[in-house]
Amino acid sequence: MKASRNNFHAAGFGKVAPWVDLANSEEWNGFGKLTDHLANAPWLATFLKHWNLHPLASKDVPHRKLVQLRVLLRRAAEKLAAGGSLNARELSSLNQALNVPGRQKLVQGQNGFRAEMVPLHNDWSWVIRRIAASFAEMLASREVERIKVCANSGCRWVFHDPTKARTKRWCNDRTCGNRARVRRARAAQNKPDEEIPPVPRRT
Repeated sequence: MKASRNNFHAAGFGKVAPWVDLANSEEWNGFGKLTDHLANAPWLATFLKHWNLHPLASKDVPHRKLVQLRVLLRRAAEKLAAGGSLNARELSSLNQALNVPGRQKLVQGQNGFRAEMVPLHNDWSWVIRRIAASFAEMLASREVERIKVCANSGCRWVFHDPTKARTKRWCNDRTCGNRARVRRARAAQNKPDEEIPPVPRRT
């Protein structure tokens, strides 16, 4: 399904890490309607620009590889959010995505020096590596318990829980959280669900 417009920022993308955006690029609106943003060229271009990912100009976007990585990241996020761990095959797939040659480069800026990895070949393999690396970095920085999946079964948005207690359940309390409360109230009163107009921005 192709998105009618580029709503990258309005829909709540670009706030945490490249891997989170890719995992959420197959987006449910909270009521079961699906949008595949990878099929939307303007969305993909904004995603790459926002995260400073610049593969060499090519008409051949590796959609299959991007979808494969999305499936892997989504599955990994759901397992970790549920308190599970990654199996050997999932770790192997992530390490395979990370296994792209690069070199260390020293850069001097206004705030001093920094070391960064730069590609030997700035192609889509490097883009995929950078996306996978953003996930690996979050795991290595002991942020695993902050990886959450929205408790709304019609949404399932992957998000990073910034709260001190790490108890956040919904991607947005005003939308998905409110829907859950309304459904519980209606179930208690045996009333049918009514749609709550979605608010696209996630907090």
